[in-house]
Amino acid sequence: MKKFLKMASPLISFLLFSLFLINSFTYLSASPRPKDKDLKKKFISGFNLGLNSPWGQNEGRPEDNNSEINFALYPDYQISPVFIPDPVKYQQLADHRPKRLRASVEFGAMWLTSAINYWSEYSKFLEDWQYRLNWHDQKIRFFTLKANRFDTNDFGLNWRHSLAGMLYYEFARSNNLPWWDSLLFSVGGSLAWEYVAEWREVISINDNIMTGLGGYVLGESWFQIGKYFLNSPRGLIRLLGWSNPLLKLNGWFARHQVISPYFNPYNYQDQDVFISVGYRNSPTSTSSGNTGNTYFHFGSRIITDECYGLPGKINETFTSPIYSQLDFSLMYHGQTQEELELEAKVVPWGRLIQNISEDRKGYSLYYGLGSAFLTYVKKPVEDYDAGKVSILDTAGFHFDQPRNFRDKLGATHILGPVFEAKYYFNRWSFRLNGEAYLSFGMINSLALNKYSLDHDVQGMKTTLTCYGYYYGLGPALGSSAEISYSPVRLTGFVNYVYYRSIQGLAELQKYITDDSVVKDSRWHSGIQLQVQLPKTDLSLFSSIEWVRRWGRLHEVSDHTLETRYYLGLKYNL
Repeated sequence: MKKFLKMASPLISFLLFSLFLINSFTYLSASPRPKDKDLKKKFISGFNLGLNSPWGQNEGRPEDNNSEINFALYPDYQISPVFIPDPVKYQQLADHRPKRLRASVEFGAMWLTSAINYWSEYSKFLEDWQYRLNWHDQKIRFFTLKANRFDTNDFGLNWRHSLAGMLYYEFARSNNLPWWDSLLFSVGGSLAWEYVAEWREVISINDNIMTGLGGYVLGESWFQIGKYFLNSPRGLIRLLGWSNPLLKLNGWFARHQVISPYFNPYNYQDQDVFISVGYRNSPTSTSSGNTGNTYFHFGSRIITDECYGLPGKINETFTSPIYSQLDFSLMYHGQTQEELELEAKVVPWGRLIQNISEDRKGYSLYYGLGSAFLTYVKKPVEDYDAGKVSILDTAGFHFDQPRNFRDKLGATHILGPVFEAKYYFNRWSFRLNGEAYLSFGMINSLALNKYSLDHDVQGMKTTLTCYGYYYGLGPALGSSAEISYSPVRLTGFVNYVYYRSIQGLAELQKYITDDSVVKDSRWHSGIQLQVQLPKTDLSLFSSIEWVRRWGRLHEVSDHTLETRYYLGLKYNL
């Protein structure tokens, strides 16, 4: 181990030093922010003029279009001022420089700690060892594409790489770097890990996509959630800012600034951040028929533009995220976790057009380019499906028996056009959105279980044979519509993904004797009725969803239809 660290340390030092130089140069070359100490003291010592909506002062949302906007004085220790009369002075206080050096130090500390820990347990990954630490092998890895392959790791390990990318991204974003700079941290961190930390292994294409791009989508959604909570007009909700500890930590360094780098004046009437709990009637991993289950869900749909949905005209291009979404849900049957679903979306670039009259009639429209992330996992019933069996342990897979995999999907919707249009007519509103992406996915082969009844699955793609999933590319499409008349809201949605397996780039390609094309699709649609309880942030909801799966392997195809019924209580944060 000591010999290895001695040999690897020059590469690590060069990587971190290069990152330090790049970010330090950018930091030093940036234009300095104008300072006005007297102005700063004035704002700190006095009271600030704040703009507070009725939603900010009351527990419930405004229920009609006669709500007034009032000015109020309040101390600066609660939240930053929403309104400062002089726009020049406001810009001086709100224009915060990115902390690139601090972001690099935080990122480097985590990366190096993780790498040393990984090296100390390298013996657990013997099946991945393919390269030695010499010029011949490392020249292939660094200067050719021969080492770029899709790895053979289990599904759980592979989708969780996105969480590492989320942290890489957040180190930059929480230090006031723009989203495109932060994206370089998640992509760069992934590449550094694949080329340097995992120097014995192939350069994993799937890890770079899930960590770099998937981490960006999750990281931006996480950042927006933390910022939303930190800006809440309600003290108890502001405590939820700890759900993003990196934002709290780096915000602490900026505690003496009059306006926080993360300050954002939201129009709270057009945000939907909530937790919900309820009853779900649906199948489980061990039952084909529907049964009773407990359902938990955290969700957010955040519009960052402070004027979105308010009277006025807008026609402008945005280059920072205008929309972010994060959904995390769990289903339990008794004390057993049956399903996990994690979804995130970001729209960082596009155009916003709005025309709303004072009597709340008009429309809001944005369109642009976005990305998304999705993970869906059913509870496995076999050890090999749960990733508990190494690919070196042939006996542990029981190939003499038919396969018994459960459905799973991990996807990064790389890039695609998105739009959302919302029409207002007094207390009525109607919303429609759509999206289309090029998607990279790790999807369970639905037809594999059926195929294995009469066929030997050995010799196929390694992840397919051992873990039931394969790597694919295809389209991801989605649309939703909503009609609302306070306090009633009716929502419908439909999402579709289709994947065709990627051929010829497996890590153990030379051992594959049957590299046949595999195809799968997934439809997910539903309708929900929601009724808000008077003068509260509580709503009752009832919904029905359908999940239709189809798959094909050789001449064998299979399809399933799952119907889910929900009844629950929702609390808006």
